[in-house]
Amino acid sequence: MSDAAAGELPTYLIFQLLGYFTLSYLVLIAPFALYLAVVLSLGRLYKDNEITAAEACGIGIPRIMKSVFYLSLFMAVCVGVLSVWIAPWAEEQQYSLRDQAKMESEFGFIAAGRFHEIRRGQGVFYVESFSDDNRIMRNVFVQLQTGDKVDIFSANRGYLDVDKKTGASFIVLQDGYRYEELENNQGYRLHEYKSSGIRIEPESIAKGKRKVIATSTKDLMEIDTLEAKAELHWRIAMPISCILLTLIGVLISRTNPRQGRFGKLFIGLLVYILYIYILMLTKNWLKHGDIPMFVGMWWIHFLMLIYLFVLAGRQFGWQWMVAKITRKEMEAST
Repeated sequence: MSDAAAGELPTYLIFQLLGYFTLSYLVLIAPFALYLAVVLSLGRLYKDNEITAAEACGIGIPRIMKSVFYLSLFMAVCVGVLSVWIAPWAEEQQYSLRDQAKMESEFGFIAAGRFHEIRRGQGVFYVESFSDDNRIMRNVFVQLQTGDKVDIFSANRGYLDVDKKTGASFIVLQDGYRYEELENNQGYRLHEYKSSGIRIEPESIAKGKRKVIATSTKDLMEIDTLEAKAELHWRIAMPISCILLTLIGVLISRTNPRQGRFGKLFIGLLVYILYIYILMLTKNWLKHGDIPMFVGMWWIHFLMLIYLFVLAGRQFGWQWMVAKITRKEMEAST
């Protein structure tokens, strides 16, 4: 909105950019939303002694953790799709829209009812009027000089466009005629067209520089740079963090009725902030080669897994956990 207020961005692009921006940041928002929901909802159940009643009926925290784990697994798949495919696509769309805005600002000098030079004086461009949103041109006339030949275009309407791959700008004409001059001034050949593109000022508008976050995962795997590999680690880390945070949220939410449902909210937020901050910090270290790539972000997930076991051991008792693990090993061996 500040860019639009400063005139650097058309106002009609705000909501489109906001939509793509939201898609890209859902990678961070979705795990946090599930984590916060688990902490608050279970905190409410502890406050109302519902967990105590459930445990009396044989439904303890381990069974709740199992149910929440399945929910976090489903959310992790969704976050993985967002992180690996949708978020990079959304970032690329944002850059494309900004390139379009840049192109439109470059040609903002075009006024209706006046002739304008294009192609550095090798052509003339005329628009009779614009649509209400200034995006569609009506009754367009273009004359181009190519060597000794003259081409004349007329169209009912047209608009400005940018090629996403090359960054070249075009006047796209629709429902019109082209008058092509024949050799030796022998007259003109008439062509009728539904759509025709005329490239203009190819050197004045370049495709905006993309960050690595806008690169598709498939292309990212083929790029042998530290920055690309660090971005890959980040995209893999997001769904993993969703599972770990949710399970930790179940254990952190344990409170007594006097503390209330928000009793562990501060600790829960602190855990989330530290986790995400260290992930971001590690991504920066990987990008600059300060940490080996085979270590990546796995060490952070390992520390969070240890923290999860420590919380479980404090709540259930280490003897109970050892007995559970021993029993599972015996069942597996038999």
